[in-house]
Amino acid sequence: MSSIKIVTDSTADIPPSLVQELGIEVVPLRIWINDQVYRAGLDITNEQFYELLQEGHVHFSVTSPNALIFEQLYRKLALEYDHIFSIHLSSRLGGVYRTANQARAKLPASLTQIELIDSKSASMGLGLVVLAAARAARDGASPAAVRQIISDMMRHSHVVFFVDTMEYLERSKRLTLAASVLGSMQRIKPLMILDEGDIVPYERTRTRAKAIEGLYTFIEDFPKVQEVVALYTNTPEDVDKLLEKVEPIFPPKKVQVVQFSPSIALHLGPGAMGVAVFEGLET
Repeated sequence: MSSIKIVTDSTADIPPSLVQELGIEVVPLRIWINDQVYRAGLDITNEQFYELLQEGHVHFSVTSPNALIFEQLYRKLALEYDHIFSIHLSSRLGGVYRTANQARAKLPASLTQIELIDSKSASMGLGLVVLAAARAARDGASPAAVRQIISDMMRHSHVVFFVDTMEYLERSKRLTLAASVLGSMQRIKPLMILDEGDIVPYERTRTRAKAIEGLYTFIEDFPKVQEVVALYTNTPEDVDKLLEKVEPIFPPKKVQVVQFSPSIALHLGPGAMGVAVFEGLET
């Protein structure tokens, strides 16, 4: 039986308890706060980050881990595992996939089987893929079976979200919309969706209440939803509102509630909220 290791990065927003339980290797992005750098999920907690974010006068930025970090990790894991699946943030939203690819190119082909995968997603859209792969690897699935699970999860997992202000997305250059479109979006709370790795407008909603209703409608549109994750930055009270709406179609107790990590929240800003949905597989 082939031993398999799952690697991802901190934009997957996977709760630490699940990371530990499933033995997932998470490569942290680097969070710059003024002139000091922190490893996401290691050197700064979500609580510390959000306190600073709400102060408003602190300068933040985020950068991908460099290729050497990935190279050293791959070399270490190759001594212990026969196969590595390294699943990462959409290449259209950041440079993690590119630097991981650079690292893999420096390794001898005989070292181990390393499959690098652009998830075309982020946050728990990526996280759901990684968790499914890790559970399969833990349960003894073959590399071919894990590969198929990753492919299926990528095709059937979706992320929709809204932000309180477009300022953070615009500043991070994660949107490639015309200035006139961005201007009109500043006055509303539009829902946005991850589509083939890009952030694109999904639905025009004018108020926060309507945006939360839109998240519910998005979930409702899938006939056989299997997993739902509610995502938020610093407004847990809005998660409760969403769970109340979801109750008729999906048990609230089965909804995972996850706070956006600093790696993602820096691009969204305070007040952002979303859902990740695994719609189930076609039969």
